Amino acid sequence: MKKLSLLLLFITFSSYVKGQDTVVLHHKYYTSTFIKSKHIPLIVEYTLTKEMLSCTKKIKRKNNFAYDPQLPEATNLDKDYKGSHFDRGHNMSAEDNPCNLEGMNECFYFSNMFPQIHSLNGGVWKKLENQERAEAKRHGKIKVFIGSFGKIKKIGADSVVVPAYCWKVIYIENENKYECYIFPNTKPESSDYESYKVPITEIEHKTHIKFHKDMSIIQ
Repeated sequence: MKKLSLLLLFITFSSYVKGQDTVVLHHKYYTSTFIKSKHIPLIVEYTLTKEMLSCTKKIKRKNNFAYDPQLPEATNLDKDYKGSHFDRGHNMSAEDNPCNLEGMNECFYFSNMFPQIHSLNGGVWKKLENQERAEAKRHGKIKVFIGSFGKIKKIGADSVVVPAYCWKVIYIENENKYECYIFPNTKPESSDYESYKVPITEIEHKTHIKFHKDMSIIQ
């Protein structure tokens, strides 16, 4: 999982981090760089492989939303979402983990969530997730980065930040190609995810995250 060639994620934390506010949480199937004061990830990254999606007996979606055992106090957030009218929006989708119970459980940690309006989460965002799985099957594996920026409001007693925008970068290694998208966290104006495609430089400019070709992560 960690030796996924040809991509370096360089994160400039200066606009986000004060002291130990941001924590990197390494799980078997994804890594979350989580902002404790905002109670949402700065970025979630993972590799999706054909093997992760190919099994004869698939696990049913568990819906077992839970705090992250690596960061329980900052991620015990189920109560904050209840009654908020926002979905518990997965970064790494549950449907990316149909063949492994550990992966299915991990993806329901709140370190893998941000508040999303339902019409986005269940609409064009979901369509792009389906396309990612098709790409992983076609190419053998893809690398996915997901994050957000801006703020609409805060929800719950823990003041979970509702991001104004959700973004995604998909890297197809065997074609050396990036596919990049930014979605407003509002009712989508289009059901076609291609309408939200942007150059990678736009995501870099708005998030202060730089993507380079290499193999390590520098913070």
